Amino acid sequence: MRKIIIFGCLLLCRLAAQADTYSMFEVSAGGGWSTMTYNLSASPDATQTSFSKPGSYNFTVHAGYGFFFNRYVGLGLGVDLSRYGAAAAIKGNMRWNGVTDSDGEKYNHLLSILRWQDKQEIYYLEVPLTLYIAFPLAHHLDFSAEIGVKYAYPFLSKAAYAGEVAHQGEYPEWGMTITDMPNHGFETKQLEGKGSFVPQQNFIAFAKVGVEFPIARRVAFFTHVYAACGLKKALKAEAEEHELGFREDTEEAAALMPFMPVYTSVINTQMAKGSFLPVSVGLEAGIRFFLPHVHRAGHPCRCLPDD
Repeated sequence: MRKIIIFGCLLLCRLAAQADTYSMFEVSAGGGWSTMTYNLSASPDATQTSFSKPGSYNFTVHAGYGFFFNRYVGLGLGVDLSRYGAAAAIKGNMRWNGVTDSDGEKYNHLLSILRWQDKQEIYYLEVPLTLYIAFPLAHHLDFSAEIGVKYAYPFLSKAAYAGEVAHQGEYPEWGMTITDMPNHGFETKQLEGKGSFVPQQNFIAFAKVGVEFPIARRVAFFTHVYAACGLKKALKAEAEEHELGFREDTEEAAALMPFMPVYTSVINTQMAKGSFLPVSVGLEAGIRFFLPHVHRAGHPCRCLPDD
């Protein structure tokens, strides 16, 4: 294996020394679909709506520099700004048996989740290490591909929720169910707010495939379809998994329903299960600006043909 690696390095150096080389600067932007690869398991007496499979949009903005050892292969570094998102919807019923109301009476608390939407976002600052591959397909049309891995630092995370829930109190001893008594917390409420979760640093593998064609002497337009997948969980490993609950984060709600967890985001609860890897697919387009290199005096390189 060591001999193969040494031979490959010597061959690469030989090609770089003999062939015309060039470098380029590229900028691009793209967008598509993304998820954090989790699903909503059916917690007790709660169901998942048919449209609640997690998924949301993503976008990425890229600037990078690439050095080509020959016409076909190069390496590059860059900086990306990317958003990965996910979304969930919940609809169903939950209950807490044998809890105590504000008057000290035992009862069963019933909760109807009428409509609930939850969105999560992670914004990464990324540093990609890229292997470039390019070769001619037709006159003024090249195949273009990029493969690599990005270090991703999460500088911003967001969660937002909105929905309608109905609280009811079931008193078996009295044989009655209370539905409209706000002073005991039994009411239908529209809730909306900002949640939170804790992301972690990541490494993201990516691949891009597309075409490139010149639009000027040393300028080319390119477009790719791309896919990216995190190699680590999007959330920190020490993040706690709480029981699903829809209590507001207020002193009044804490006094009326101390048994129910405060809602932050579904991604923090035991209802969300999966690998939690950030994944995205999409389409990008950009511009490349080529610069020739000189290996020997009087021998300038041409990175694009004249015709």
